[in-house]
Amino acid sequence: MKNLPRDVSDFNTMITGNYAYVDKTQLIYNLYATGGRYYFLSRPRRFGKSLLISTLKELFSGNKQLFSGLSIESSDYDWQEYPVIHLDFSTIDHETALEFKINLMWALKNIAHSHGIDIAEAPSLGSKLSFLVRQLAQHKKVVILIDEYDKPLLDHLQDPRRAQAQQVVLKSFYDTIKGLSEHLHAVFITGVSKFSKTSIFSGINNLIDITMEPEAAMLLGYTKDEIDLYFNEYINDLAADKDMSTEQVMQEMKLWYDGYQFSERASQKIYNPYSVLYYLKTKKRANYWFSSGTPSFLISLIKNQYPVLEDIKDIELSADSLGTFDIDNIPLIPLLFQTGYLTITGYDPITEKYQLNYPNAEVSESFQKYLVVALTNCTYWACI
Repeated sequence: MKNLPRDVSDFNTMITGNYAYVDKTQLIYNLYATGGRYYFLSRPRRFGKSLLISTLKELFSGNKQLFSGLSIESSDYDWQEYPVIHLDFSTIDHETALEFKINLMWALKNIAHSHGIDIAEAPSLGSKLSFLVRQLAQHKKVVILIDEYDKPLLDHLQDPRRAQAQQVVLKSFYDTIKGLSEHLHAVFITGVSKFSKTSIFSGINNLIDITMEPEAAMLLGYTKDEIDLYFNEYINDLAADKDMSTEQVMQEMKLWYDGYQFSERASQKIYNPYSVLYYLKTKKRANYWFSSGTPSFLISLIKNQYPVLEDIKDIELSADSLGTFDIDNIPLIPLLFQTGYLTITGYDPITEKYQLNYPNAEVSESFQKYLVVALTNCTYWACI
């Protein structure tokens, strides 16, 4: 029986460590078979974004041996090796914009050093990135992979001045990428939130947002079919341990951890992978994903915009309202959708509006209890 990949976000470790890898490589292949090169994907925390980026890193590095037995191995993918610039902004200190800028330059310097390139003489963040890409591209076009692009912003949303300073650094960084297009093979950017393109990504004109597109609807998280296929032994073991049928185990899992829908055209609902893995490991039903941490910026927004949550079961929003927001104007409901506390439950093609609700019992129960606690400091009964 393969190991449960709890908290494993490195593809190499996943494969070589005998972990159960839910094969998403056919979906990855499909993205690039269409000719797309620049992608952006937003998903809630702990949904597998880092594993996806790690998978892309190994794919573009040409490490075919790691993909043995996976769907993409039998495709016509060409397995060329590209130099990869992989940045995880959650691991780069960003207490201030200046600190973030300096540490990002150090991250680029370390990547350059690993390729035998010296970028010390390049004076600015943009010039270091530009010099590195141009040097690498002398041999092969470059792939840029960015994980948690919005972490420096989200951590400072309660301080608009600091958040805007971080925004300036990020926008300058992505503006540099625009000028390097002829040297780039692919770009993939992930994060939790979707800030408006004009505020962050205006420089990257051909960036395709696949967040709510059907081709990405099942790219992260697990479908029921995938759980049946990859975790069948664990389900049987859990059923025997709890004196339940496998059908009852799946029903409980569906009630508590299923229900996510990221596109109105998605063919299946998505299970929360973090909660599913912990449920299978501990054999106990609990609010695993919710308990793993509620971002501090949400606490502040909830307190300031609580009235909009009074009738959360019947929320309707247009695609424009649901999609993106600006750093100085962050409506609570779209952010709750992007962070995984709400999901799509319906779509009216006539009005072009989405219906939103809690995805499952874990989020519904936990969020409502959390509201009571979060709002106590503002006199809970007065707030409602």
